[in-house]
Amino acid sequence: MYWRIGIAFAVVVLAGISGYTKGYQNGKGVVQQAWDKEKRERAEEYAQSLQKALQRQQEMQASADKLRQEKDRETRDLVARNTALANSLRNRPERPTQTSAVSNPSGAGSSACTARELYREDSEVVVRIAREADEIRVALKQCYAQYDQVRQSYEQRR
Repeated sequence: MYWRIGIAFAVVVLAGISGYTKGYQNGKGVVQQAWDKEKRERAEEYAQSLQKALQRQQEMQASADKLRQEKDRETRDLVARNTALANSLRNRPERPTQTSAVSNPSGAGSSACTARELYREDSEVVVRIAREADEIRVALKQCYAQYDQVRQSYEQRR
């Protein structure tokens, strides 16, 4: 009789171990499927956010390129205008050599002149300074425009 109880007990233990192993394997498969699904969803979200970021970057680069082209066009116009002005000023008389090393303290005399009477060398310096100032003004204008675009883009994403 004990041997029947021993066999029954062995059968129950083997059935329990078999059931546990089968349940463990099935549970492991369910957990793995859930994990794989979550990883796939995260990968898709990442790909979408990466695509949006790339699109924003391309839009901002196109905008910056447009601003740069506008700045370059304005700079070319300034250079052409200043070159024409400098060429027209080459017809002015040269500064006479000073006969005296002492200048006239009252500002009157041959060394004083108005813009109309400006000597060639002086007018070339004035035109060069004006051109440099205009180029800096155009570059600053582009810088402000680009900054405003970046700030607007940032505020829209907030």
